[in-house]
Amino acid sequence: MKVKSKLADVDFEFGRFEYKKDHLIVHSATSQRMQTRVYVSPDDIVAAASTALRNPRVWGYLFGFPFFLLRYRRRKRARALETGQ
Repeated sequence: MKVKSKLADVDFEFGRFEYKKDHLIVHSATSQRMQTRVYVSPDDIVAAASTALRNPRVWGYLFGFPFFLLRYRRRKRARALETGQ
């Protein structure tokens, strides 16, 4: 997952998940140089879900997800073959 902001552009790879005091804690992968933790509260989940489900583009993305996944992986594989990776 890419996180872009005015402060920094970060590639965040999911590592392990943990549950502590009503929060879901998402740790970055151990292979990442900058180790991060994301604390997700129950209110965060409700706010994100309600905002997302009211947006028609999210519904379009969810319904088209199988197509997007296949297209993304095909393009990624083609780029890797072009660069010799």
